[in-house]
Amino acid sequence: MERNARIAEAARRNLKWFERSGVMDPADGGWGVAERLSVAEGPALEKMLNEFPAWSRKPEGYVLEQRRADCNFEAALLFRIAAEYGIAEEAGRIGEKLLDYLYFRSGLLNRCDPAFPAGSWNWSHIKWRDVVYFDDNAWCIFIPLALADRSPEFDAKYDLRNWALILADSLVPAMRRTFGAENPQEPGTWRDPEQRWHGRLELPHWGSLAAMALSRAFLCRPAPDYREQVRRYHDYLAETLEAFTVSEHAYALLGAATAFRAFGEAADRALAERAANLILSKLDPETGNIPAEHYEAPKGTHLVDTVYTVNWSFLALQMAAKLTGDAQIAAAKEKQLELLLSIQDRSESAFFHGCWRGMFDLHAGRWGGGDCYEGGAGSIYTGWTNAPIALGLLLESRNGSLLDL
Repeated sequence: MERNARIAEAARRNLKWFERSGVMDPADGGWGVAERLSVAEGPALEKMLNEFPAWSRKPEGYVLEQRRADCNFEAALLFRIAAEYGIAEEAGRIGEKLLDYLYFRSGLLNRCDPAFPAGSWNWSHIKWRDVVYFDDNAWCIFIPLALADRSPEFDAKYDLRNWALILADSLVPAMRRTFGAENPQEPGTWRDPEQRWHGRLELPHWGSLAAMALSRAFLCRPAPDYREQVRRYHDYLAETLEAFTVSEHAYALLGAATAFRAFGEAADRALAERAANLILSKLDPETGNIPAEHYEAPKGTHLVDTVYTVNWSFLALQMAAKLTGDAQIAAAKEKQLELLLSIQDRSESAFFHGCWRGMFDLHAGRWGGGDCYEGGAGSIYTGWTNAPIALGLLLESRNGSLLDL
């Protein structure tokens, strides 16, 4: 089968997994998409069920039912692009249903509560209190703006641009006060002194996604405050980038490439190229894998982490290849594409068929490597894993990247 046909077929399998696995109930997306399936065991599963006390038991495992805004936005974007590319007949309808859930049913968007950051999205529908994360809300800026540009009818229906820019305006002061704000309880970490936003901003996992979001917002409305916060964060990364894990380098590349698109500054392009080269320095030339090093997942050079690492490095290398035209980066991206295509789940059960689980053990040749309650082989995420990977495949079929969104 020719390359683009293989890519399209893998994307179709994944879309069917969303519909058939139980992560969407009903399967048309009308009540959103669950965070993940879990087939973990032992202490990791016990902690999951205690920390996330909304779940359904299925014969093969659990559906962790919390509806997260970022996961739903990522899935909605995937289905919208699939419809645009003619990959699946029903995809456009499902994408719209997911947005209906987000804006009209979920109650996750803060439209009016002054005690809560304006325009922000709560972590999930099961939380009894507001929990606003830097990384999750970054996608709640980037994706609505991308959808608004591609679908004016969606912008009119959901007010996508308006709410995304309200949230971007809330993100600016949060970044300003959190940048460099040492947390006395966790030395070496930066936490929001007002505790209104959550996340360790000293890590690109949090800070680079925020920079990515503000850069994307700048394309829609060139506010000087957006550029100021991105520049401030990237000046920090320019001095510290090599100190981070390869997972963090992927996040840094997402932010830097988006910033270069927005601002056209040589410093952002240089940062993106440095991050790409750091990824290449860890990449296995035979398999295309980069080591699992993220602190919330099992670690190992032979482990393919699709929650925090290879899912994002593939998207990031796509961006870098398009940005630079560098043949080595393009070859690395192609290696990761082949790796992801080769490990897509082909189990007969609809619970698994067409998905990417959270970790693959290259030595064993199967899903494995252990579990943490967030990352690991037993977690099968909708957003963060499956939607971003399948979206990357669709973009690849058109020689595109997130820079086109």
